[in-house]
Amino acid sequence: MNWIEKVAAINSFYKKSFENPRPWADVPTSGSYAKKVRKLAIFGNRSKEEIKEICRIVEHLRKAFKIMDDLIDEDEVRDFAPAFWVLNGAEKTIEQAAYHLGRARKIAVELGITNFEQRVCEVIAAARLEVEMENPKFTAELPLSELWAMVVMKEASFRLLIAEALGCPENICKAAYLDGVAAQMLDDSLSVLYGKDGRISNSDERLGRLTYMRAFGTTPKKTVVLGRKLKSEIAPILGLEV
Repeated sequence: MNWIEKVAAINSFYKKSFENPRPWADVPTSGSYAKKVRKLAIFGNRSKEEIKEICRIVEHLRKAFKIMDDLIDEDEVRDFAPAFWVLNGAEKTIEQAAYHLGRARKIAVELGITNFEQRVCEVIAAARLEVEMENPKFTAELPLSELWAMVVMKEASFRLLIAEALGCPENICKAAYLDGVAAQMLDDSLSVLYGKDGRISNSDERLGRLTYMRAFGTTPKKTVVLGRKLKSEIAPILGLEV
């Protein structure tokens, strides 16, 4: 897929989520994001039943973003196994992802999560920007550091959505957002140093993606140190282990 086809795939994914997409196959996840929900829930004001439903929202979103990421990043391997799009093709991947986003939206509406669409659109806009930068003619009108701050919303806005959905106070929401920033810093750097999920190549390097290292003119090792430092500062606020 070239960058134009990828943008079209992202747009189709979002548009189809409002229609009646069907699921094609199971999309396994580690459940790590559902665990984040339960840990953050102690700071919020949701009931036990509502927390369970928010876990369902997060799992649906995780599945949607996971298989779309692999398609857009051209990653053929996920968790040491063939990626969903490799097994099922691009069209079914887009429809499957749209199904999960649609299911997440339905639950969010039932729970009265008013900022659901805003946060989802921030995640999708960040993914689209990443792809648009694959265009050989792309011209950056902003400093790379500011562009990276927009790209990082792919992770940060997702985590912010979780905190907001749980009714967490502002300081917890801010920390959740920064946790996403730290996670992206570590993903950018650790993928270069050690690889990921049994993949032969690093998609960021292969596609010329904007990483923290490129945006701020630093090295992967220094980025790991900075990312872990930010994580350690946030962990006590969120009640997480470092």
